[in-house]
Amino acid sequence: MTNQWQKKAKQAQKKVDATMAEQIIKLSSIDASSINDLLVEHSMNKEDFNQLIKLIKDQTKSNNDKIKALSNMQNGLALLVGLVGKLI
Repeated sequence: MTNQWQKKAKQAQKKVDATMAEQIIKLSSIDASSINDLLVEHSMNKEDFNQLIKLIKDQTKSNNDKIKALSNMQNGLALLVGLVGKLI
């Protein structure tokens, strides 16, 4: 049973990754390859990137709490700066 749940979780994560990439592309001029390049440049995998996005979207945390969490996330802040730089 556990193996089946793990497969379903991986499939769901792939779908979420694709959906997030599509949303970013729609909201900006950044394409999927640019996002992947940023992830490689800042040594971040997609799972960590998803955690970063979840942290930013979390409405229950104050900005100070988010800043503290970002400072603990390896390369999180650097990746965000790179992403914002591409948006501007």
